[in-house]
Amino acid sequence: MQLRIPRSRRLARWLGGPATAFLESAANAITRILPHTEVADWRITSGFQASRVRWDTPGHHQINVTIGIRADGGHTLECKVTRMTVPRGVGAIQRSLSPREQDICKTIIMQLSALFSANEPPSDQVVAGLLAIFDELVVARHLQLQHGINLDPERLFSALRSLAEQTYENRALAFGCLIDPARNQAPDPQARFPEDFLVAKRFRALSDGYYTSYLVSGHGAVVRFLDLPAEALNARVAPRNFFPEWCRDLALASRGNRVGMALTRNGDLLLFDDGTLRFTYRFGRWQYWNHTHLVELLKNSARVQRVPRAIIPRVVAAIYRAALDVSFRRSGGMFVLLRNRTTISEIVRAADQMGHASRGALSRQFDTALPARRIQDLPRALIIELAALDGAVVLSNQGEMLAYGAVLEPARKGRIDTEEGSRTKAAIGASNYGLAVKISSDGDITVYVRGKKFIRV
Repeated sequence: MQLRIPRSRRLARWLGGPATAFLESAANAITRILPHTEVADWRITSGFQASRVRWDTPGHHQINVTIGIRADGGHTLECKVTRMTVPRGVGAIQRSLSPREQDICKTIIMQLSALFSANEPPSDQVVAGLLAIFDELVVARHLQLQHGINLDPERLFSALRSLAEQTYENRALAFGCLIDPARNQAPDPQARFPEDFLVAKRFRALSDGYYTSYLVSGHGAVVRFLDLPAEALNARVAPRNFFPEWCRDLALASRGNRVGMALTRNGDLLLFDDGTLRFTYRFGRWQYWNHTHLVELLKNSARVQRVPRAIIPRVVAAIYRAALDVSFRRSGGMFVLLRNRTTISEIVRAADQMGHASRGALSRQFDTALPARRIQDLPRALIIELAALDGAVVLSNQGEMLAYGAVLEPARKGRIDTEEGSRTKAAIGASNYGLAVKISSDGDITVYVRGKKFIRV
């Protein structure tokens, strides 16, 4: 539920059009930055209440948000924030929110409180300047508080966005840095990070975030130049660590309260901490990744009878990690996890089904060359290549690969908008038979269940 302030209300008339639009956009940053959450029951009442963010229950299942606007006799906006759940079954049980999610909500509300606590509404010039950078301001403040960083992340974000528009020897630039708050070295006034280093051509092209990275103190001084594979050599990947496979070393180097940042050649900005991808900036949008909850949503959506409980989590986690890899590689792809493997013939033509008698000789030979048939047993690099083929990867509910590079022709298509692209139409139709995860060539990951879009991240 998005905040919409009727323009006929006294609050909107007092604020004016630009400030009202900004207030709506800034309040709706909750679900933009936290796409796995839901906001309900926006209420606008007369009278002032102080802005605050508080837990509603001891189990931390809900956050109550209050935005107070002091002037014009006082106005109060209130809503409730919860984690998204699947519509029915065990998955519909409300899940606890994390302290970080609460802190992001609090940072959003405190920024608004500071802006709307005066006796006059903010000027059109002020809200116009803040509108495009509000989410980034929230992420920067959250990182500073979470990790105790004195270096201003906003400066770094701005410098990296500028770097994304430049090339070196006709190639887009990549960049990597690791901020360690435990390092307390102060920067040289003549060698500020990142500005001074990114001005010099050789220094801005020196680090790629894949193999090398700047190590920077919490105050912004360059301490070392890192060999990332060596830095992460003995690090173990825990089940809770989620990241695109290509940035494994930077992700693992971010453990121990460090913050890793990578600018990709596609212009994406990725932030890591505690060995996990935590924030991304893509196509002008900041997002916080709660991987554990996203996997939980997929697991609950894919839950079927007569499948051992230990299997589904492994299958879904493998699909999710592969979706991350495909997303940040920008190759596009689709995974379909069938509720019942016997329905394969209803969505995939015979020649595309592994083991079918009508399958071509080349395909049969390649089938036998795969090192494993279950997605949870395949190396991630191989899954990426299979997903990049034109078509979908279709799996049984125990993870067995039934088809790859498959053209989907679902018998039950459901209600499909004629303006949707072919991949989206195929995903909607396939979701009538199970869980469909579509990754666009732009990187968006969209999950469809029972003919409807469930979540997009």
